[in-house]
Amino acid sequence: MSLNTELVDRCIGLIAGNGRLPMIFARALQGQRVVAIGHIGETDPALGEWVGELCWVRLGQFQKILDFFLRHQVQWVVMAGGITKSRIWNVRPDFLALKMVMGLLHRHDDLLLRSAAAILEKHGLVLKSVTDFVPQLLAPAGVLSRRQPTPAEWEDIRFGWEAAKVLGRLDIGQGVVVRQKMVAAVEAMEGTDAMILRAGPLISGKGWAGSGGGVLVKVAKPMQDLRLDLPTIGPNTMKRLHQAGIAVMAVEAGAAMILDLEETCALADRYDLVLVGCHAQEMQRVEGSAVVAFQAGGEGEGHGSAI
Repeated sequence: MSLNTELVDRCIGLIAGNGRLPMIFARALQGQRVVAIGHIGETDPALGEWVGELCWVRLGQFQKILDFFLRHQVQWVVMAGGITKSRIWNVRPDFLALKMVMGLLHRHDDLLLRSAAAILEKHGLVLKSVTDFVPQLLAPAGVLSRRQPTPAEWEDIRFGWEAAKVLGRLDIGQGVVVRQKMVAAVEAMEGTDAMILRAGPLISGKGWAGSGGGVLVKVAKPMQDLRLDLPTIGPNTMKRLHQAGIAVMAVEAGAAMILDLEETCALADRYDLVLVGCHAQEMQRVEGSAVVAFQAGGEGEGHGSAI
């Protein structure tokens, strides 16, 4: 995996969450000076084999993160991987984290991340995106699978795109599952995988005209800082879609990441799924408004929510 070599002449600090992305990033930067923060109960311990030093913290130990990076004279900081959102209820913030949270109007994802980034930058650290170093992780535009979307699936993709952007403006999540211009599920605290499995029974039962499953659309939130939280899919996403009976995966090209692109596309073809990267300008406003459907469908969908 090739690197953007213009950005690898300084010590890089990695704030690692769960999932495969921290490992992919660290392996791509082999030979560079990388030190990492791992979150207990979230980060894969094997990350320590691929970085110069791995410091373990509990969620909320922000001062420890800052001290570690300053001690190692880190200049670039990258955030990679997620944190299980339900764990926020058990966090014990240190003074710096508590000061950060108390100054916020709400605790939505984007605002929390922006506040953390501001503290890092106040101390001279420069925040970068994973894709600043490994740009090939960005989702390319176009149909990436063998199967092409049907006209009806394109309509659902456009409809889901608008609904997902509405969801993002509220800083709730990045994805929705739709079928026949109806929102079946929205992503919230449970994350994408859990939403997919929850949506499966809703879009595969009797009463639907025609055959085939629904559409998952995952996009960047409007006004989102793309250094902090890019939508991410990969091989496991394709497996979950197949398991749930969802037929189409659409992501925002250039503003989402696809891990292991070749394997992800191969799995899409094996399961006869559609995988497509869409640009914003291609997504025309659908007839009627997804906002209306989102508001009307959200109440009923919430009754079946696991969160």
